[in-house]
Amino acid sequence: MTKTIEQKALKFIDENHLIKNGDKILVALSGGADSIFLLHFLLKFKKRFKIDVTALHLNHKLRGRSATADEKFCTEFCAKNQTKLIRVSKDVKSFAKRMKLSIEEAGRELRYHELNKAVKKIGYSKIATAHNSSDNVETILLNFTKGSGLNGLAGIPVNRKNIIRPILCLSSDEIRTYLKQNKISYRVDESNRNSDFERNFLRNEIIPKLKQRLNPRLEEKINNIAKIVSDINSYLDNEIESLKKNVLKFNGKELRIELKQILKLDKSFQKIFLKKVIEKKFNIEITSENIFSLIDLLKLQTGKSVQLKKDILATRERSEIIIGRKSSTGIKKNNYKIKIGQKVRVGKKSITIKEVNRKLFKFSHDKSVEFISGDGLINIFEIRRWKAGDKFQPIGMKGTKKISDFLADEKTSSVDKKNNLVLLNEDKIVWVIGLRIDERFKVTPKTKMILKLTITTK
Repeated sequence: MTKTIEQKALKFIDENHLIKNGDKILVALSGGADSIFLLHFLLKFKKRFKIDVTALHLNHKLRGRSATADEKFCTEFCAKNQTKLIRVSKDVKSFAKRMKLSIEEAGRELRYHELNKAVKKIGYSKIATAHNSSDNVETILLNFTKGSGLNGLAGIPVNRKNIIRPILCLSSDEIRTYLKQNKISYRVDESNRNSDFERNFLRNEIIPKLKQRLNPRLEEKINNIAKIVSDINSYLDNEIESLKKNVLKFNGKELRIELKQILKLDKSFQKIFLKKVIEKKFNIEITSENIFSLIDLLKLQTGKSVQLKKDILATRERSEIIIGRKSSTGIKKNNYKIKIGQKVRVGKKSITIKEVNRKLFKFSHDKSVEFISGDGLINIFEIRRWKAGDKFQPIGMKGTKKISDFLADEKTSSVDKKNNLVLLNEDKIVWVIGLRIDERFKVTPKTKMILKLTITTK
């Protein structure tokens, strides 16, 4: 049985090209059965793979004396096996509270953070985690109940960037059988018996009943389905990559999706495409409900928007969907007063008005700088957001125009449109800030006082 389990793991590693000669591998070691098996296995076949191995143990400070005993056990195990151990202690509970995460999420965040930090510090190439096929089944079922898409149903990836999972092919029972036969001790986390945690609830109550009532080979069947879904995912990823060039524009903050092209796609593929590109660009996971909302948004009028995860907003524009993080403008008041010679901070923008000598006056194509005639103006200006009914006379035009129509003509996005500022003098709009001044306040040869208007975002 021992050799069979070892051969199964070796075959899995070779087929998935997880380890190559010369790799330096950091093992995430909790002291539990899975991580003890992984470290033992890699050390046993260290010469076969020609690798260096070091372990890292993270004390989560969650279980008092038991956590201390886990750390002591890992220290002694590594000493006995002549393996270097990096020990780290973190207050997971405090971190979870501060970051508004569940204990499970906080533990995972800190664990991967410390592993990546250690890898860089010691100059290692890979991180090995002890996820097994039973963990994979739990993950798939959790994702399924939460309405996850194909990525979620594909389960735990065999590798991701510098993280490898060499024993993902082995079940929890196989690992414990191996350890028992080889008389290798390990720590038992008593909190695993607490079904208050989602994963423990599945492991302790749901999966055993499914195996008993429906299929004793449940884990094998679900893992087989996961492999099929993973293959489908790979195919779809290739299709999406070929489409992205013509459909997407991403500047690091906003994702713009061209409507004309996306509407040509099959409706089923539209959903898959949107989910995959959004999750990848913003490093989030969105639900099927989010996707249905996005599909509905494709048919809605310009200006409509839907909120996705947390601070992610999708807005329907004339020819595209714009997806980005909602950012606070920082505008705290309804209006701001400013005099000639002053600078006023309005949210994330600074606006300056100062008088300039005609000899120094020179027109610019820079929309953040404008010049107006100060003749007849009072020395108190007002800055505020534009509102419905606002009108002005864009320079070069004879009649007035509604600000809403002007912004639409300028193809200002709905997100930017509602936050656009205007500069007024005695209730007359002098400048649609950053875009256009009013014809009535332009500089002419007869102008006696020239005012320079500047907007900066520093």
